[in-house]
Amino acid sequence: MSYVPYVIFEGNDGSGKTTVMRAVAERMQKARPALPIKETQHPGSTPLGRHIRQLVKFPQSISADIQIDDLSRQMLYMVDTVNFIKTILIPSLKAGTAVFADRSSFISALIYGRADGLKLEEIARLFDVITPPRADRLYILQCPADITTQRKKERAELDHYDQKSTAFIEKIEKSYGELLTASAEQTILISRTISLSNVIYIDASAPLEEVVTRITNDLCQLLDEKAN
Repeated sequence: MSYVPYVIFEGNDGSGKTTVMRAVAERMQKARPALPIKETQHPGSTPLGRHIRQLVKFPQSISADIQIDDLSRQMLYMVDTVNFIKTILIPSLKAGTAVFADRSSFISALIYGRADGLKLEEIARLFDVITPPRADRLYILQCPADITTQRKKERAELDHYDQKSTAFIEKIEKSYGELLTASAEQTILISRTISLSNVIYIDASAPLEEVVTRITNDLCQLLDEKAN
């Protein structure tokens, strides 16, 4: 079976992850038509995940009495991740299908969980729940807080994190920028899911065509290297 990559797109809410991922998948299908690609989002790729997505993002739509503390929120995200790994990620890769993921709960837990005030030790225990296949690429889309804030204003419905303050958004932006340098303990956690050399920062404020071309070229080069 030929090599198939597992690719993660991360970044601030409003950084354009979903748009960029879909555009890259479409471009890759033209560049490498023999490579099947499955696009996923987190939470929400599995039937279970879709219910979890509604619960963590819009709990009041289920019950006005639901209150989700910060640790419980990250634990629910991890439930989605375990289900995704077992029912989609591993089977897809074994079947020869590349997987493009809009977020990874492992990376997002580090960024958003820490921003919410969770301790690194608490997040580390979540990482111990399951060991995922290591991703081949993690693209971190960097976009200034003022741009992401404006993009979110255009959404029909705002979820838990969409309603956070500008200061919180700037904190998230800073945390992504320091993902690989914050601490040795955090770096060790990240290396469980991906080699640090495969983490690539992308300027998501650049024109979409430029962003998509850069990522597509990188993935094509990766496929060529694995084929040789």
